[in-house]
Amino acid sequence: MTTFRKWRFPILIGSGLIAAGVLIYFSNARVGTESTQGAIGKRTVYRDGQVNSADVATPGEAPVATAAILQSSEFKSLAKNPDFQSLLSDGSFQALRKDELFSRLLSEKAFSEMARQESFRNLLKNEAFRRALAESAKQDLKSSDTEANSEKLYSEMAKQDANFAELSKQEAFHELLKSEAMAHMVTNEAFLSLMSSHAFNSLMRQSAFSSLLSNASFRADLLNRSTADLLSRSAAALTSDKK
Repeated sequence: MTTFRKWRFPILIGSGLIAAGVLIYFSNARVGTESTQGAIGKRTVYRDGQVNSADVATPGEAPVATAAILQSSEFKSLAKNPDFQSLLSDGSFQALRKDELFSRLLSEKAFSEMARQESFRNLLKNEAFRRALAESAKQDLKSSDTEANSEKLYSEMAKQDANFAELSKQEAFHELLKSEAMAHMVTNEAFLSLMSSHAFNSLMRQSAFSSLLSNASFRADLLNRSTADLLSRSAAALTSDKK
């Protein structure tokens, strides 16, 4: 008993030290493992976020999306078209280039379909039609009264205007009548002038131009770049096409 009492405290102290050592060992091992996993995780995130060098344009050159357009057969076909150069220098077109509603209208498929048709361009000369369409933009188109009035007005117009009667059979025309951008643009003199432009009408009837208009990058270039820059790009496309 005396011997046990003599060694009791040293044994307890030693056991405590051993337990503490074991605890510290496993704690360090766990921290080391987490640190290693954290570094791998960050590297994975970095790798996933890396940008392929092929997607980055060289300084001074066109962005990849634009460069692809410049090499497309549609743009090369457009570059050869004298109507495209005429459009770029058209005063009405230049006045509309910074108009957000015009940009939105160009992106609408229904407008592209209608702009190819002579009956639609003739209908735009009808003041009663323009007034009715512009008025619809000021009213709540979801209102049943407004909708009923519009239907009545359009029904009367179909009886009076052969162009309206012809177009009313087309789904794209009805879609365009609901367009807020179109409702606003019919009061814009520059837009009406452009719609009577030979160059614009000719281009809208060509599949290459219509196809390019459906591309957001092309529309952005067409409306935001200077005329000189666009003509320069057209010349470059023609040069590369000859090689």
